[in-house]
Amino acid sequence: MQPQSLSQVTGRVLWKHNAGYVFALLVLLTGCATFDPKAGFPEMSASVEERSGMRVVWNAGTELDALVAQKVRALLADKLTADAVVQVALLNNRELQATYAEMGVAQADLVQAGLLKNPIFDIGVLFPLSGGVAKLELLTAIDFLHIFYMPLRKRVAAARFEDAKLQVTGNVLDSAATVRAAFHRHQANEQMLELLQIIAQGLAISLEVAQRLHEAGNITDLDLARERALAEQAKLQLRDAEIAVRQSREQLNILMGLWGKATAWEIDRRLPDIPEQPIPLEGLESQALRQSIDLASARQRIIMAGEQLGFSRATALIPELALGASAEREGGREDGTWKVGPVVAFEVPLFDQGQARIGRSSAELRRTQQAYYALGVRIRSTVRAVRERVRGTQDRVVYYRDILLPLRERIVNESQLQYNAMQLGVFDLLRAREQQIQAGVGYIEALRDYWLARTELGQILSGRLPRPEGIQMSPTERPANMVERDQH
Repeated sequence: MQPQSLSQVTGRVLWKHNAGYVFALLVLLTGCATFDPKAGFPEMSASVEERSGMRVVWNAGTELDALVAQKVRALLADKLTADAVVQVALLNNRELQATYAEMGVAQADLVQAGLLKNPIFDIGVLFPLSGGVAKLELLTAIDFLHIFYMPLRKRVAAARFEDAKLQVTGNVLDSAATVRAAFHRHQANEQMLELLQIIAQGLAISLEVAQRLHEAGNITDLDLARERALAEQAKLQLRDAEIAVRQSREQLNILMGLWGKATAWEIDRRLPDIPEQPIPLEGLESQALRQSIDLASARQRIIMAGEQLGFSRATALIPELALGASAEREGGREDGTWKVGPVVAFEVPLFDQGQARIGRSSAELRRTQQAYYALGVRIRSTVRAVRERVRGTQDRVVYYRDILLPLRERIVNESQLQYNAMQLGVFDLLRAREQQIQAGVGYIEALRDYWLARTELGQILSGRLPRPEGIQMSPTERPANMVERDQH
């Protein structure tokens, strides 16, 4: 073995020393990149509580879950209000729990963006066809340029992570509005069922009277057939109302994530009247723009597109640059000699110079900018439309409550007096009572529409635009006998 020179020994020592520093630097760069599956949830939950007053908890199999379950049972034990139903849904709905994992996906991408690429190690063995000693080749390389592009990639991933938190926050607020609207629909169905039961009972009495009059020869077969048709139609409509109540109740069970004995909850079966102090409807556009999560998410997408454009421009010509070392040995174990040298590998930008990636990123940036301004216009317009719907439904409720319902009650009272004085027939009295019930049905529909409009307005002011189809349901089809009754 040939004696080693001082320079060879010194170089080997310096290589080991510097290699230790390089290894320590790589460990330092990647050591902080750890994955937290609940990253972003505290910020999201705080934002939801600030905007809606409701609390959200991520089910993680801890002692806190038992406290949440106890809270849900306590809420279900009392008569549920709209706020209580929303709170149960936010705590207990499993589909909502699944959406929280979207932040974990974005956080995983952020962690991945901060990790170095693993080095590549190649081993090759060449066997001479004419015989002889095999040739051993070793190659190791790491994407060196990847280290310098790491801050750019992390900024893009961080922007996506912030957008994911905003999207999940918006989904939670959407769920709260959906549950509140479903609660008011169920209340309206319950109250409508009560009125239809009264209508069916009234028409049953009317049919009994008509049968007695028919037996006495005071009305014709046609009049009796009309009364019976109305009574039978009322039974069908009552059955439809019972089905509607059960369906809306099951919809609430789905939204609250309830099953088994937990579905035996109770609510106030009548819609609340409009508040004595109506909500202020001035300055809503500015408030909606300030609170808008949709606008914040659109701004975040602009930032994300800008970061992506910067990354595309920086990596256009040389997206990858690998540095490493190659070692080669020829001959046997005794007489073999090693040859060691550096390796540099990079992509030659002969055809693809990154122009397509830069163009795509530029177009995406322009798209997000225009979408941001369009969203601002849409928010303003939606606020004005919902505000007018709130005003219109409120006026309609007040009209029914203060004018039409008292007027129908007066007509019934006067009809009763004339019937007692034998100046009015029994059918006229029943017709007056039925028209009074019709006014009651109209009042329920107006009150339901008011609370649905209030729910949409609350959703906007909490920072979330309603879906294009809205959260209000289509008007209930009125029973035929509640619109017009044949005259005798």
